[in-house]
Amino acid sequence: MLVATVACLALAACGNDSDPGTATDPGGSSSTSPTPTAEPTVGSYPAFEPTDYSYSLSVSCFCADAGVPIRVTVEHGDVTAAVYAEGGRGVKQGDPVEKYRWLSINDVIDAANDTGAASVDVTWPDGQDYPSSVYVDQDKNAMDEEVGYQVSDVAVTG
Repeated sequence: MLVATVACLALAACGNDSDPGTATDPGGSSSTSPTPTAEPTVGSYPAFEPTDYSYSLSVSCFCADAGVPIRVTVEHGDVTAAVYAEGGRGVKQGDPVEKYRWLSINDVIDAANDTGAASVDVTWPDGQDYPSSVYVDQDKNAMDEEVGYQVSDVAVTG
């Protein structure tokens, strides 16, 4: 009990007269800590700014065309075309891709920012304006709903 009383008195002696709940440095010097530069994390990855570009997308999932590279064209921020860059898994090179696969780089970044997912793993190289890969597991207890995106060969056209 005596130890607790002494500890409380010691803490009270360190108080600030203008705010009794704030401790001050007994040495009287004040300094500000530098604000650390935080690396982006899920929910804070920045948007891809170019609005006219093409890129290669490979989607890994439990789906028929998994892993077949897609060449996506984006104009004015909207996907205007997507074709299979290679053949395989029942598709031919140059075939149009179903609309649900028409993803812009910002759609991939939206997946990277999914704070409601069970887990999100993002590879975003330093100095690059977009992620190289995003892997999302929507539900830890569900099977076959995971999806991964590989982004490469980005060519800004405008």
